[in-house]
Amino acid sequence: MLDSKTYFTKNRDQQIAYKKYGPNGNETIVFLHGLTSKKEDWNSPEANKGTTYIEFFINKGYRCLSVDCLSHGESSKPEEAENYDRRLLALDFISVMDAEKIEKAHFIGYSMGGLLGCCVAKFYPHRIKSLMLGGHCPGVGTAEEIKRQDVGKLTFDKAQEIFDDNFLEQFPKDHLPAIRNIWDKMEEVEGLETAVANLNVPVLLWVGEEEPVIFEKGKSLAKQHGWEFFSVEGDHICGFVNTGSVQPQLFQFLSKISHD
Repeated sequence: MLDSKTYFTKNRDQQIAYKKYGPNGNETIVFLHGLTSKKEDWNSPEANKGTTYIEFFINKGYRCLSVDCLSHGESSKPEEAENYDRRLLALDFISVMDAEKIEKAHFIGYSMGGLLGCCVAKFYPHRIKSLMLGGHCPGVGTAEEIKRQDVGKLTFDKAQEIFDDNFLEQFPKDHLPAIRNIWDKMEEVEGLETAVANLNVPVLLWVGEEEPVIFEKGKSLAKQHGWEFFSVEGDHICGFVNTGSVQPQLFQFLSKISHD
């Protein structure tokens, strides 16, 4: 496992934490984690079966930035809902790129990180060199993803009513107000499919084959918009941890993109 200290930058008076790996000047990949995850999971042997994502891409000659999204890890955890506007969340990642003097980068996002990558595509498309979304389909919210459109938008409070008492146990109690805000943002998917479709850069989707909705929808969207698509055996978690199946296909995708 590669080691890196944590760096911080500020956006709209909120602290955004990130780690950086690899030499300046190399093609850069920005990694966006999922809900309840953190920047270290991209470089954690416990969260990756085999070589970690960071190690894999550093060894392929890329520079890597992994970022804690607002409400997670070492980034700020404001309780006010206005801090979680989609444009502001996207700008958090752009502020990291600005701090590192990176004009354009490849983005890899998993689950909630995929949605946040779509937000970057909507508001800052000119900063994206390519977009790779795992465990997420542009325009699909949480309720649709788990086949619960009957409840309308699956807000945090509504999820708490529907699921058993274990629902709250997956979240740190002192972070619940912040987590509630970022959870609710995962249902605000309007305009994201169109934004990704209009990017004019290479796009790739990947999912676990046991995902109830986004496996079929991902294939359909990829065919419709000319995106690349692949799947791996297993469920939502397997789509991230089965690195031996995922990483070579991500690298193959990136290898087709000219370095400029």
